[in-house]
Amino acid sequence: MTDDIKARVDIVDVVSQYVPELKKSGRNFTARCPFHQERTPSFVVFPERQSWRCFGACAIGGDVFSFVMKADNVPFPQAMRSLAERAGVTVPERRRSDAPRNPIYDVNEAALRFFREALTADRGAMARSYAERRQLSEQAIVTFGIGYAPSGGDELLKSLGALGFAEELLLAAGVVTRVQSGQVRDMLRGRLVFTLRNADGDVVGFAGRSLDGTDPKYINTPQSPVFDKGRMLYGFDRAKSAIARDGVAVVVEGYTDVIAAHEHGYENVVASMGTALTGEQIALLGTHAQHIVLTLDADAAGQAAMLRSLWAVAESVGGGTDWARERSRDLSRWGVVTLRDGKDPDEIIRADPGRWRSLVAEAVPFPDFLLDAEATRGGLTADESNAATVQRFWRLIAGLWDWAAQDRLVERLADRLGVGRPTLEAAMGRMSSRVQPGRRFARGREAPQGAVESVLRTVGREPVEEHALALALQFPEILARVGEAAGDRFALPENRAILSALQEAGTIEGASAQLDGPMAEHLGQLSTRALPPADPKQRAAEWTECLRRLEERYLRELKEQESVALTEDTSGDAEYREAVSRQALETNERLKDLFTGETVKP
Repeated sequence: MTDDIKARVDIVDVVSQYVPELKKSGRNFTARCPFHQERTPSFVVFPERQSWRCFGACAIGGDVFSFVMKADNVPFPQAMRSLAERAGVTVPERRRSDAPRNPIYDVNEAALRFFREALTADRGAMARSYAERRQLSEQAIVTFGIGYAPSGGDELLKSLGALGFAEELLLAAGVVTRVQSGQVRDMLRGRLVFTLRNADGDVVGFAGRSLDGTDPKYINTPQSPVFDKGRMLYGFDRAKSAIARDGVAVVVEGYTDVIAAHEHGYENVVASMGTALTGEQIALLGTHAQHIVLTLDADAAGQAAMLRSLWAVAESVGGGTDWARERSRDLSRWGVVTLRDGKDPDEIIRADPGRWRSLVAEAVPFPDFLLDAEATRGGLTADESNAATVQRFWRLIAGLWDWAAQDRLVERLADRLGVGRPTLEAAMGRMSSRVQPGRRFARGREAPQGAVESVLRTVGREPVEEHALALALQFPEILARVGEAAGDRFALPENRAILSALQEAGTIEGASAQLDGPMAEHLGQLSTRALPPADPKQRAAEWTECLRRLEERYLRELKEQESVALTEDTSGDAEYREAVSRQALETNERLKDLFTGETVKP
């Protein structure tokens, strides 16, 4: 499966979504490394090998799977699913047999059927009329699970009770509620219903829209063991593939905004459930999006409530995050669209779909929008009362990954304050993001050559890797040494995933529970693979020889990359060439040690 995915995706296309400044240099592509701060580009993508490497402080590299794992800070199964979506490869569903399905999901599915039937019945006439006015098509009603909650007060309660669902389970699901009198009533009454789904498409809750002007306009079913509106985004289950494909997520406020966008081909649109984006929602977007665009009502521009909302987003995005690991948390990659004439995205898209495309393309960078909004409010003048706001901006600027954006915003902030840049920097101190981490150009994992070879003639795409894993899976004394193996020495993604799971769990059962169906099957095959007879001492020697062979292959591939990087370099950057040359010398030393009999180190 991983070979199929690799055959359908180009590592240059994938990396360029994360690193827009990636530029061709000879046969390769170079950029500043997305995983550490640097001024001189040391990050190289090798299209012919479909691999990448940082020749700077990180001193790491790998294939397209390892890049996505590192860039998104996700485990292999999640990276595989993300790339599979991009490649159009179907991945078997995650095994759910290990954990019983929460019965609340069954309640919600039954409630959805009830709401759908109610919408088509005579009592749903008012709801159908509203849906028609909002131009909700029959297809959208089916696709997005739109229904009607009758106004009677206990019709859903009776319907679900007749299906055998206990009252306490219905209360736990939030589809009914206990009112002040002690009676149990339907949570949503006399409302158009929107179905809320998690990222996997499971029904987790519902939102009801008032049809007769009753306040509040919207009511959600309450938080439950399967539903937390601060952790999910409306429409994300349907949008995630388009977001991964395009690298852009657009966040709107309304359910009908999402539906209109998807119906007109803008499938990367989600809604924030009526609240400012939370850290959990931002993390969810970050698993698929490189750029995030927020939409705002222009009438709110400059108002205190809007500013509070934007600062809440900025601080959720910030929050002491490691910027190099979570690209979605770099606000220089965020944009803001202001909607004028009091129109919602729904109205704009239905009236002129092309205008929506233009609005998103012309989004104002988030930091600039916030700076201008604060200036309009009067919060960016050289007045002591604005010191806290200026400090907030300084922290925001310091967290940006884009150096050019940092410089531009410092200039703009100084200009707004009416002071010179040197004065501002002297007052606030140098930006923390400009502190260069210490450089290290190689990792000291030297490994010498061994003598046991015959047992390594196994069948498989990566026989040495798979023999090592088979030893660990079949012999407890080898499993206890699994921490000695370095994951980046394993070329096959499936094998890397199994090794990582074994190292984390420490047991075969625990590792299997962490893996998706295909990975778990691969683990099962390795755990039953026939191995030549050997005593414990011989098995230990086999294990050591496997690690030595993998280390040798790794170092030889590294030497090839270093050679290509130096040969193909056209930048003329002396610092870059010095860094690669220094790492090449270290690689030579490590290969020398490999053949002089030193012990493999973890």
